[in-house]
Amino acid sequence: MIKVMASGVFDILHLGHVHYLKESRSFGDYLIVVIASDYYAEKHGKELIFNEKERAQMVAELRVVDEAVIGHSNENIFQTVAEQKPDIITLGYDQRFDDSYIESECRKMGLNTKVRRVSPYNGVINSSSKIRKKILETM
Repeated sequence: MIKVMASGVFDILHLGHVHYLKESRSFGDYLIVVIASDYYAEKHGKELIFNEKERAQMVAELRVVDEAVIGHSNENIFQTVAEQKPDIITLGYDQRFDDSYIESECRKMGLNTKVRRVSPYNGVINSSSKIRKKILETM
């Protein structure tokens, strides 16, 4: 079984998220999605509408998702990777992570995890920040 791990904040679910998760799932047999903790998301400038438990529950309800877990509240993103031991970690086309760094850190933990980037979603609105902006413009 090939275990794929995707991650994100997932505060306002949209078709860009669905695209990311469907493509992530296509790389393996089991998709686990790591939801950024409230602490981690807010520390990185996110103004959340839904708390971490609500966001995890929403993502878990998607058919393509096998399991949703809340990430740790510390800065060590590799703690969840060490616990879940994915074969593949997927990143959105716009996520600012260094693919080779992630693979290198996984090797240090004894994992042969590969990183794969998903393709961009070509819809009009493909980010939560664009949705927020659109809502504010109409108020």
